[in-house]
Amino acid sequence: MRVSNLLGFGAALLSYTICPVLAQGIPGMPECAGICFGAALQNQTACAPTDLPCICTNAPLNAAIQGCVQTTCTVKEALAAVNTTSTMCGAPIRDKSAILAWVSGVSGGVALVAIIVRTVVALISNSFGWDDGFAILAWLFSLPLSVLQSITPHIGFGKDTWTVEPKHIYTILQMVYASQVGYFLCSGFTKLCFLFFYLRIFPAKNTRKVVFIFIGITIVYTLAFETTMIFACKPISAIWTSWAGEDAIDYCIDQNKFYYCAAAVNIALDIAILVIPIPELLKLKLSTKRKLFLLAIFSVGGITIVVSCIRLQSLAQYAASQNPLYDNLNSGVYSVLEANVGVICICMPSFRRFLATLIPKCFGTTQNDSNYNKYDDTPNARQSTGKRSNPKFKKSTLGGSLFDTNITKTVDTRVESAGSDDEVQLVDLQKNGRNVAPSMGSAEGQDSVKHSNMRSNDGPYNGRS
Repeated sequence: MRVSNLLGFGAALLSYTICPVLAQGIPGMPECAGICFGAALQNQTACAPTDLPCICTNAPLNAAIQGCVQTTCTVKEALAAVNTTSTMCGAPIRDKSAILAWVSGVSGGVALVAIIVRTVVALISNSFGWDDGFAILAWLFSLPLSVLQSITPHIGFGKDTWTVEPKHIYTILQMVYASQVGYFLCSGFTKLCFLFFYLRIFPAKNTRKVVFIFIGITIVYTLAFETTMIFACKPISAIWTSWAGEDAIDYCIDQNKFYYCAAAVNIALDIAILVIPIPELLKLKLSTKRKLFLLAIFSVGGITIVVSCIRLQSLAQYAASQNPLYDNLNSGVYSVLEANVGVICICMPSFRRFLATLIPKCFGTTQNDSNYNKYDDTPNARQSTGKRSNPKFKKSTLGGSLFDTNITKTVDTRVESAGSDDEVQLVDLQKNGRNVAPSMGSAEGQDSVKHSNMRSNDGPYNGRS
């Protein structure tokens, strides 16, 4: 926040809320502001000293007071004068802080549930990997945004700057700084989670090469912008103290340019990462339900990009704002929303597996029941039916991951009954349509089940696909 901008804003607003008795000394009115008002009133004839509405809105008078206050008052004095005179002239009290607290609480709560679900599913299925680790790190660094941005509205963030006590302004800026430090780390780990997730599910060499390249780019992006953010001013404390113009500083970067650059790179990376798996996804043969679920996952990733673009627009006011605590609330809202939506997005693949345990009919996958090979082994049952009962199916739950890859061999079988013979044989039906004659050897009263060796066209099946 530029000191000159805030001074100019304070003087401008003061000029809209002038009272004819300001020069006589009003409780809470800084002496420098009273002198400026008195001099300005004496040098004009448009407004009578008792015409409060005219004094509060006269443009030439406003300009005269603005120049005087900007050169004679400190930022804190200008804010105090604005607060006093705005009350006198009945200026509306603006407060939009509730939206930040609400967004932080709700999105942070959903992100917490999402990361718990992902972690539990990974541990139960014994599939915890690098992507799960980066997901947890992304959530950990989203916490400063959710927690701190839930606190700042209660001490003034989202209200007109001149209505907030200076000590609270310092605290708010410290919390915003800590939130931004967490934001860049959360953003980086979210991207790494996606990329390592791609490594887990896509075996194609070309795709993996591209993924590794973007892993390197993401690491550079995170380190570069995180370091720049931390050392944006020298000394670092100037990040939250320079607004008052009371302490000497060595340098502070142009925050407008920095945040624009960071947001642009962030959006470009998100789009590139979202596009990487598309060629591989087009090759997959999935059921309609799984395709819809996959579409939902990447749609959430698209929502993150949309939020990032909206946040970029809100950054236009960031460093140049003359009323920073009020104007910059939107950038805080979209920052915390982007971070938490990103965490929710990377946890989406685990939700189906988790929901499958609760609602298997809707989210499970059709697999042979474990009881498929079990049947009544009594002679009476076999003689009465002459064949094995039809297979039953059930829905798999936690084991039915969206991206589980299993290689199986499908074998058609036929069950034959040899009259009173108590022998049942399973025969592998050949692909060429020829039936393999079953071995019909039996003995009276024998109660055994014999399975023929499974054979492929080229010879005995050796356990390999």
